[in-house]
Amino acid sequence: MGVALRPQCAAVVSEEADIQERVDDALAGIRNAVRRQLGVDRPPSVEVEIAALPRFSPDLPEELHPEERARLEREAEELQPWLQGPFLLGGDLLVGGAWRNDQRWLGLADHVPNLQAKRVLDVGSNAGYDPFMWNLRGAEYVLACEPFEFHRQALFLESVYRTGIDFQQIGWQDLDAEKQGRFDLIHCHGVLYHEPHPMLMLKRLREMLAPGGTMLFGSMMLASPELSEYARFVPGAYYGDETWWWVPGRLCMRWMLEAAGFVSEEEFGIAKGPLGDFPTINGYFSLAGGEPSPLIDDPLALKP
Repeated sequence: MGVALRPQCAAVVSEEADIQERVDDALAGIRNAVRRQLGVDRPPSVEVEIAALPRFSPDLPEELHPEERARLEREAEELQPWLQGPFLLGGDLLVGGAWRNDQRWLGLADHVPNLQAKRVLDVGSNAGYDPFMWNLRGAEYVLACEPFEFHRQALFLESVYRTGIDFQQIGWQDLDAEKQGRFDLIHCHGVLYHEPHPMLMLKRLREMLAPGGTMLFGSMMLASPELSEYARFVPGAYYGDETWWWVPGRLCMRWMLEAAGFVSEEEFGIAKGPLGDFPTINGYFSLAGGEPSPLIDDPLALKP
């Protein structure tokens, strides 16, 4: 026999269903954007030297039992599409991705400070490649923040590696130094050009940086030197992704970071960005803590 819901209960159920529908629509949009970028549901296979890949767990088996291999393959397939990779799951089983994060780390590794007994915050961690690297380099605690469904990929990998990384499905808006503490290293890569409120984000990251800490900040930027001081808004999709909001020039990016309270110590890892309507580059800034502009701290400071 059916049970009639009271009006209040029905309203709650309806509201929850509406929220879930909006979440599902947003996630579907992310999946479609990834597929448009890739051209297919999954990236093409590439030649990877397994012996050269990092082992994110010392307990990875040299060989996988056929049933365990089939289970891992099935679960990884259910989480398609993958952007990050490659991830070694044991034996010769790999999860590939559209991005070669192992190659990006060839340029990043020499710029990472000593992480022994340090706290690391990774913002926009996707499937967790960088958090797993921070853990591998001896970090005492790693908080990995990813608001979108890539968080499920990270949890799957963590079920294999069992590192103890704190993976949370949150965005930068949910960070609070009083709640999560401050961090000796903050890493944020590939997030800012999706963000319609970039200065608020940078201000929040500055608040999370511990005294004497370092931020490694990576972003897509305009390739043209003549546009270095400018920012370009993207009216539609760039690189097949409607979540791109704007692209800063290289000097514009550094000025924004400095206004938010960071001191630029080094720029590195400059490489060609993805193909789109205009040329871009990808690059990193190594930053220390400084004093933010008073206008960032108080936007009404100049008003009488």
